[in-house]
Parts: sequence; structure tokens; C-alpha cells
Amino acid sequence: MKKTLIALAVAALASSAANATVVYQKDGTKIDIDGRAHFELQSAKNKRTDLHDVGSRLRVRAYQDLTDRLSAYGGVELRFSQGKYSDRADQIGSNLRTHRMYAGFIHKDIGTLTFGRQLHLGDHIPKANYTYEWGGNVLFDAHKKAATFMSVPFGGVRVAADYYFGNSNKANETSSGNANWDEGQGYGVGLYYDGKLTDDLAVRFGSGFTEVTQAVNTGTSTNPIFLKQDEFKLQRGGIGFDVTYKIVHLGFDWAYGKATKGKESSNINFQDVLPLSGTPVHKINRYQVGLKFDVTEQNALYSAYYFGKAEKADTTIADYKMNAWMIGADHRFNKNVAVYLEGGKAKIKQSGAADIKNHRIITGVRILF
Repeated sequence: MKKTLIALAVAALASSAANATVVYQKDGTKIDIDGRAHFELQSAKNKRTDLHDVGSRLRVRAYQDLTDRLSAYGGVELRFSQGKYSDRADQIGSNLRTHRMYAGFIHKDIGTLTFGRQLHLGDHIPKANYTYEWGGNVLFDAHKKAATFMSVPFGGVRVAADYYFGNSNKANETSSGNANWDEGQGYGVGLYYDGKLTDDLAVRFGSGFTEVTQAVNTGTSTNPIFLKQDEFKLQRGGIGFDVTYKIVHLGFDWAYGKATKGKESSNINFQDVLPLSGTPVHKINRYQVGLKFDVTEQNALYSAYYFGKAEKADTTIADYKMNAWMIGADHRFNKNVAVYLEGGKAKIKQSGAADIKNHRIITGVRILF
């Protein structure tokens, strides 16, 4: 059976099916596989044109029927290269790792409950983002150790609830949180709607709020120390709308973040277009408006405008204000393969001080299987 599974997996990797391909199904057990290859040529300010892996991945999921309505479910997702913020992001295939791993249950009448390293309710908020590269306006959408529940839709409405597991060590007044954006003890709640109002008009809406414990590092980078007396709460949330009328898509979203007790965090920042690298802030509000036209069934034109404001805990320090724009076009050979060209500019101002600027021109290919 192992040889059969390997042969099926290889065949699945070579297929171009957009949906997951079932590689094994027998006696109530099902295993499927999917993923993507995604590469870009990027030209950015103060950088040479270079080739990047921007999220190529392989995912395997397994299902086991328990009753006719209830199933056990688990999945693992592998990534191959460093993330875009790493100093090794330009090294393709430099970091084979288990990016996500989770397991739980699916009830056809209630919803899905999973545990592990996974995406959570923040990922389901609609994004006013029709680009392939610059990302959606969400501050918190994954956690290294979480329990997450998503209901089935009731009249198009779904609810979600998360619990985030923090550091379990309580010795020496150790905090349950640390300085990482995707860790810390806490919770989240979400509400969503997805439905068609007419044959030509569809609307998606989503909202979420999360709170996790963070702590200030009183140690060093090589020997970090996070104590209970130095902890605070990091609150993140937002809303998103996506409206589709025939060939036109219009989106708007807002993301909010705040550190309590007058603290500052590097985990609330501006979008990928131009983050405040290495600058922690106390509070941030950021917004995104997106517009897309499906010119043909295979070609689209799209654009986005980003703006936001970040505040320091010290109110005598001027706010940071960011704005950016992006335009792009794609060609989809089919539902699995797309090529695209995107470009835009961004800048940050602070009380008339010298601008922080960035520009990027990108051409890429994404292949789903």
C-alpha cells in the first residue's frame, strides 16, 4: 500500500487540479493533497532584481469518518524557503519546515474544531486585496499553538472562537507570553457573512477581535527573559468587506492594534508595502481600499490604496503616517496557473521629517495543484 500511496502522491503533484486531489480513500478514510508553486522576480528600492519563492507549499490532509455526520480531521503543511522578512528570504529552498500542523473534528451540522499550529479566525476576514504580493490588511491571522472553532453557515452567517495557548512555564514568575506576533496566551472571537443578494450581486463581510498576552524582554536576544511583571495585553482586530457586481469587485478593510498599559509592540505595524522595521508602536489604525475589473474570463486589472497612522506611547512623539498605492494585471491560463505584473509606491511621514520610501515592480507566476 505504501508504494501505491507514493505513486498516487507523485501523480497528484503533477496534476493541475485546483481542488485537493484525493490520493487514498477506503473504509471511511480519505487522504488528499494540494499546494502551490509561487515565484516572483522583484525589483525594489535599494535592491537588485532577484528571484524569490513567495510561499510555495505542499499540504496533506487526512479524514476519518466516525459517524455519518462526524469526522476526525488532521493536516500538515510544508514550506520550503524562508519568509519574506528573513535576511535569507532570497535563498530558495533554504528552510524546509512544518509550517502548520493541526488536528480536530468536523461536524456537518455544527462546524470545525481544530488544535495545533494553524491559521485562525483572523484569516477569514475578507481582505480588500486583489494582488498576489502585497498582502491583506490583517494584523493577526495565525498562531503556533491554538484551538480554533468555525461554525457552519446559518443563513450565510458564521461565528468563530479561538483560544491561544501561551508559555506553560510558571517558574520564577515567567510570563505566559513573549515578544512573538504568533504566540502568547489569549482568545479571539469572529463574525462573518457570505451570500448572494441577487444573481449579479454578492457580498462578503467579516470581523474579529483578539487579545493575547505579550511581555517585554528584559534579557538579551540570545537569552530572552519574559516575566509576569513585564507583561501586557496586545489587542488586534478589524473588519473587512468585499462586494462583487458582475465583473467589478470592490473591497474595504480596517485593521486595529493596541498594546495596553502604555506599552509598545513591533507586532502591530504597517502593511508589507512599507513596514516600520524595528520601530515598536503603541497603537495603529490602518486601512485598505481595493478595486478589480475582470476584463475577460482570463484577464483582470486591479488596484489598491493603503493608508494608516501609528502612535508611540510617548504622546510628545509625532505620529507616523503611511500611504501607498499599487496597480496590477494578471492573465489566468486556467483556474490553476496565473502570471501577473504589479507595481507601486509607498511612503511614511513623521512630522515633516524625511520620508521613508519604497517602490516595487514585480512579475510572478503562481501554479496551484
